[in-house]
Amino acid sequence: MVAPAEVVLYIQSDLKRTEFVQPLVCALQRVLAAPVSVQTLDLPLGPELLATTTQFEAAKVADRFIERTAGEANAPSFRYLLIPFDLKVEAWNWRYAFSTSFGDETTSYHVGVVSTARIAAGNWWLQSPWDHEITATRAYKLILKSIARITGHRDTGGCILTTSLSLEELDRKSSEFCPGDRAALVAAGVLKEKEEQNGPRCMTVARRSLPAPLVTARRMLDDWWVRLR
Repeated sequence: MVAPAEVVLYIQSDLKRTEFVQPLVCALQRVLAAPVSVQTLDLPLGPELLATTTQFEAAKVADRFIERTAGEANAPSFRYLLIPFDLKVEAWNWRYAFSTSFGDETTSYHVGVVSTARIAAGNWWLQSPWDHEITATRAYKLILKSIARITGHRDTGGCILTTSLSLEELDRKSSEFCPGDRAALVAAGVLKEKEEQNGPRCMTVARRSLPAPLVTARRMLDDWWVRLR
């Protein structure tokens, strides 16, 4: 396996709802051995990258991201582009993708693209105090799963490494690694042997799963708003 020297989250210039980023970084720093940082990135995504009229092709976005950030980071750098647009993977016959990963222990690049289009809780018109925590938890699960994958770890496909095909499955699955996967990633220098405690501004993102009442309340609020409009 190849352990990251750093993990960099790139906030694409069209992503405006970024309240979830700070708790996401805080949660990642608790468990990853490599430092985690954030950068903004002016990366225009034009119609030539579209897979459908409303969805971007993940591989095309990743290619542009890799080209744009080449030589910017310390190898092996694990880089993640966060975008607000819906994603599709043509090779998978799925309607959409929350995120995709590119690279492994044999490649010079280790990148992922994460879409907030479907994982962002709430909306501009009706927001609640816990929206950014829900969004951060979802992104945390997606990014940690991706990091494990592109290190070259051959996982069991359980716990946080379970594939989620719906938002309900993503919310329900664990935020933690199964013991065998965790032990292998600690030995490889990917995860810290002992997770750090939360700081004063670090929200409890890395839970086993999102609290069902919290998610249910958020969805009920969204449904109520739709009916009201």
